[in-house]
Amino acid sequence: MLGKIIQTIFSKGIISIINFLVVLITARYLGSDGRGTISIMFLNVTVILLFNDIIGGSSLVYLTSKRNPFTLFMPALAVGLFTGLLFPFLFHLYFHFQKTELIYFIVLALLSNLSSISNYFLNGFEKIKQNNLASISQSMAIIGSLAFEFLVFKGFSVFSYYRALALGYAVNLAISGYALRNKFTPVAFSWKESLKVIATYGLIGQAGNIFQLLNYRFCYYVLDGVNNTQGRQDVGVFSTAASVSEAVWVIMNGIAMVQYATLSNRNNPQLAINITVKLAKISFALSVLALLVLTILPETFFTFLFGKDFAAMKTYCLILAPGIAAAGLTGIYAHYFSARGDMKTSAASALVGLIITLGCSFVLIPLLGPTGAAYTCVASYLASSLFLIFMFKIQSGSSFYNLFLNWKNLFPLTDK
Repeated sequence: MLGKIIQTIFSKGIISIINFLVVLITARYLGSDGRGTISIMFLNVTVILLFNDIIGGSSLVYLTSKRNPFTLFMPALAVGLFTGLLFPFLFHLYFHFQKTELIYFIVLALLSNLSSISNYFLNGFEKIKQNNLASISQSMAIIGSLAFEFLVFKGFSVFSYYRALALGYAVNLAISGYALRNKFTPVAFSWKESLKVIATYGLIGQAGNIFQLLNYRFCYYVLDGVNNTQGRQDVGVFSTAASVSEAVWVIMNGIAMVQYATLSNRNNPQLAINITVKLAKISFALSVLALLVLTILPETFFTFLFGKDFAAMKTYCLILAPGIAAAGLTGIYAHYFSARGDMKTSAASALVGLIITLGCSFVLIPLLGPTGAAYTCVASYLASSLFLIFMFKIQSGSSFYNLFLNWKNLFPLTDK
């Protein structure tokens, strides 16, 4: 298990570095307005993906070892095509995209849905190496395409980013699809039963993910709408600060991916608790260390890298740091509940955060702009984290001493 975690964190670390380079390149060549535009588009694609994941999401990981995979694959594929083709038109009613933008939106939504479904199945089959390869290849394709567009063709446009993102998703889908080529043997099955089973696990869990996304990104929409002349630029600067800060979560996500796949395929409650407590401490310690490195960087470092439009980034990163650290700890708890099939607790924690987000966004953002958005996000992170801490303590029977103060015997990590 430790080997898988190290491998996954390493691969996600590479992905994080590449993603940072993508943020850097787009910030320098497209400016804060361009960063704002692509951040809103990426957010829209992600919202569609979350609705798709009600059927084609993490419930596939939980159910793959428990049901015939083909009975999961076909409903997931159908929902992926449906949401990817039709949902962009619902967004079009509000955003009024130009024809070219809408076409790119549909392509991105489709490829995002299908590659995500493939990745979840890889996790369900515990094909961690193949999943890491697909994810790394996606990021490399994006950065390679961007570099080619910007440096060779001088295509300094948001459409260059959309093409690069589409290529990345396509590469991910090709690699993950090839790794799954012999895993789905056609059998007769009831669509109604399969959809019901998947939705039973997926609906509550995905409701939590939708709540969580709104916690993290709802402020983008508010920022964009508060100031018609400056809103998109504010989104660009704040979203860049958020992306840089949230890169720290590569540690937690790498640990959690292996944790989730491991616990989903085993039935040992006490082992699950012991592993989760250890992994949460490791994730928190590494997250705090990474945040210390980020927060000691001078403001001139950010303007040197991203340009003069991004001078306020350091302030936003400092405000976000406590919430990022808290989520680095409790993200492991959230995946513990999900691996046990308890989607309600994670969804409830996200709902707590969303209530804080909605309560603060419409007050702080009109008053303070991006600074208000940063305070809104950190308040939401901390509220969700406190809820998860208390729920894990109650359900696991662990003491606060064992959860936070006892750092002995973190190793070995064992799944036996």
